[in-house]
Amino acid sequence: MPHRAKSAAPHTTCELCSSLLDEEYAFQTYSGTNNTYLPAAAEHLNVVRDFNPTSSRKLQLRQCSNCGTYYLYRSDYEYLAVSEDEEFLTRLTEEQAVEHLNRPAEV
Repeated sequence: MPHRAKSAAPHTTCELCSSLLDEEYAFQTYSGTNNTYLPAAAEHLNVVRDFNPTSSRKLQLRQCSNCGTYYLYRSDYEYLAVSEDEEFLTRLTEEQAVEHLNRPAEV
């Protein structure tokens, strides 16, 4: 029986997703010193579910319209002497995406 090679995950050949790491992180401060940002491709992901729609701390399931890959996006902030904002974007496996699709939104 011939050995079949596994096909590449869709995100590896996607114009948007191939430029994203499995985990992305960004950090910004009010002063603007040493700020980092998520890659531009992250802006093109569609919000599929918003788990905290009334919160300024975001928790969203996002999906690439090109290849269908799912990502979990979350943001957090802290205000001490200055405002510090963090963003996290994590590529999900199919199993993880199904878990999030079945998860109820917080009210």
